Amino acid sequence: MQIWKWPFSAAIVSATGAESDSSVTCTLGSDAPLGSIKLPLTHAPQAAPPQIIIRRILIPMSRAFLFSVCGLILVFAQLRRDANVATLTLATEPNLPVRVYLSKSDRPFRLHPVDAILPLKIDLFYRDTMWRAKPDPRTIELVNNEQSHFYLLDGNATFTLPAGDYKIEAFRGTLYEPASATFTLKAGETRRVTLPMKRWAAGDWISADDHIHLPRQPADDRAFLKLLAAEDLSVGMFLQLQRQIDAAPQYGFGPQAEAKMPGYSIRSGQESRAEYYGHINLLGGRELVRPLSVGSMYANEPNASPFPALLFDRGKRVGALRGFAHFHGSMTHSTLPMDLALGNLDFLEVFQFGKLWTTEWYELLNAGFVVTGIAGSDFPVPLGRSVPWPKWLPLLGPERALVKGRPSASAYETWAEGVRRGEVVVSNGPLVELTRNGETLSATASFWRPLESIEIVRNGVVVATIKGDGAKRSLSVTATAGTESAWFAARTTARKEEGEPDILGHTNPLYVLLDGKPAMVRAAREAYAKRWRAEVEYYKNANLPFATAAQRDEFFAYCERAQRALEVY
Repeated sequence: MQIWKWPFSAAIVSATGAESDSSVTCTLGSDAPLGSIKLPLTHAPQAAPPQIIIRRILIPMSRAFLFSVCGLILVFAQLRRDANVATLTLATEPNLPVRVYLSKSDRPFRLHPVDAILPLKIDLFYRDTMWRAKPDPRTIELVNNEQSHFYLLDGNATFTLPAGDYKIEAFRGTLYEPASATFTLKAGETRRVTLPMKRWAAGDWISADDHIHLPRQPADDRAFLKLLAAEDLSVGMFLQLQRQIDAAPQYGFGPQAEAKMPGYSIRSGQESRAEYYGHINLLGGRELVRPLSVGSMYANEPNASPFPALLFDRGKRVGALRGFAHFHGSMTHSTLPMDLALGNLDFLEVFQFGKLWTTEWYELLNAGFVVTGIAGSDFPVPLGRSVPWPKWLPLLGPERALVKGRPSASAYETWAEGVRRGEVVVSNGPLVELTRNGETLSATASFWRPLESIEIVRNGVVVATIKGDGAKRSLSVTATAGTESAWFAARTTARKEEGEPDILGHTNPLYVLLDGKPAMVRAAREAYAKRWRAEVEYYKNANLPFATAAQRDEFFAYCERAQRALEVY
């Protein structure tokens, strides 16, 4: 009998066998053996050296032992976990999609599990896509700047959470009051928490965010539509753009690529950018208008053509709404005066990043230009500007353009008609309306928080004001039309919380035209003409890199046409 022993994996491994035996017996363990196995021998035991026994028997036995131990540890851990967890079902009443935040012992806490994750890294290319565990997710976690935003896309969902003290908060757009509940989960408990969602606003409104940058494929449409519904945003304009490569690409354009469900639409559009002239948006067109960008900052070559007026013309031919992004295009120099003078614009973004461009908007209205003011977020850019994000503000449509009425089969088409008529309210919370009855103009405002003021503006000057008393949630004020042509607008301000922008609502202008005269302030028109002359002078000296002399001549011919139009008072 020969015996070999080796220390192995903190146990004693031994093998025994006689010279006449046809096998050896290997045992794992010493005083209390954990197992043994016979090794067949094709030759004498002395020909079965220790390394063969280790390789063929002892290593597999040791692995099996370790796997068994790890399995036991996992089983015990799972049993311990199960003993400490509870099941929570969240629901809304009525059953509506919402955005929610959970805190445990006054600290943010993640809801688990979720069906989809939308991780957003705000860069220049907008490439982030949704990761789905299920084709039709019921829950989404949107993550940016280490802050998670959870969505109940069907208005209810079930989660597994450890025992503890919790608070849940629910939000839905700007026309609903927030809801919250505090509760304690006990180990092993199954509990349902219902959040009452109350709509404070009266009447039907179609709300839109004209400026969203998210890539979109057909498989994304249902989840994105539900995301809009959770923010009570009727229309989402998903804009393709370019930074050398196409960014936030859309799978199609026009009605055939419009995602729809009752009351909600996603429609493709584009943001075309030029370092020389500014950023412009073409919304809802039947096809993409190229080039998406010009100039070396955004495109792949420096050519300064086509300039916005040409793109607006092409956009009109494919049925797009046309306007400037970021009010004047976001660049140092802009062809905004040219395009206003030539009648190329359907809209301007006047409310974005928490800023309402009232001073600049009033200047161009006083100069006699008729153009609709709308609102758009430039999502996801705002998430990087407000950290942490103010929970009450919607992520999509924090500033939104609202048209009063009920949506047709296409919420986008109904909203677009309102934009063309100029019947738009821009707001990040309160509703405000302005009506005319003969010589009397009446403004009303409402919100779920106390209102601080309501005002009527005539040609940019406040002519009537009512202050809030710190408690009233609705205010009204009247003014007289006067004896000269003018434009009027109503605006309101509501109480804001720490970390929030000013909470504002503003109507588009209502025109009172008398004796066939336009609503124009001559000094404002002259100032706009002067501003454009200065811009043209800049462009003449900037040596813009047109590819041909014909392109340069074309641009300056448009400049001259605009100058002549601006000098008509």
